[in-house]
Amino acid sequence: VQPLDENDPSAGKFEFSYRYPHVDEEAEGGAEINAFYDELVTYTDSFTIPMNEDSDSSTVITYSITCNNDDYFSVLVHTVMSSPEQSSEHWEGHVFSRKNGSPGQTWTLPRLLGTLKQGENDSWLQDRQTEKADAIVVDLVWDLIEDNEDNIDYFPEFTKEDLSHVFFPEENFYLDETGNPVFYIQPGIAAPETAGLLTYSISLEDILDEL
Repeated sequence: VQPLDENDPSAGKFEFSYRYPHVDEEAEGGAEINAFYDELVTYTDSFTIPMNEDSDSSTVITYSITCNNDDYFSVLVHTVMSSPEQSSEHWEGHVFSRKNGSPGQTWTLPRLLGTLKQGENDSWLQDRQTEKADAIVVDLVWDLIEDNEDNIDYFPEFTKEDLSHVFFPEENFYLDETGNPVFYIQPGIAAPETAGLLTYSISLEDILDEL
């Protein structure tokens, strides 16, 4: 926390707080997971904070661990940004493979589904498998939106085409405690912000059945 003008408290202040996990280095995959957050902290300290430190604003980053087993480690990061004019929040899921992970890299949806092998560098194949998985998940999430068992107050004008433009399954997911993916839509996109983060739990089996 630092004031914008030490002689004038009314000028406002810059506040930036972040918390990221640090896992046991001796545990399987621990060093690879920590490398990701070490890089994120370095980027935050060297670029994000200096770029914004002249603004009257507050950024608070926290996290929750959503899956931690022998195969996967998953985190849901919550960022709240506010200024005198407005406030917003953003969510981001991070998924790591404990057995097959690479330093500083998260685990992608095609690799979680087993449609891409670790170390596959064929960009055409990567794009193809990602597009296939994305299309299937968009269809499954749209079915859940139409069923709307949770009675969410979706915007009436929100369409499946809109969903495909704002929802990116290869990035917008984390794992629950059973290791199944939970996909999400940011607050305020498909329903009022008061509805919060919209989540859609879909089993790996259901996705693989459609592949």
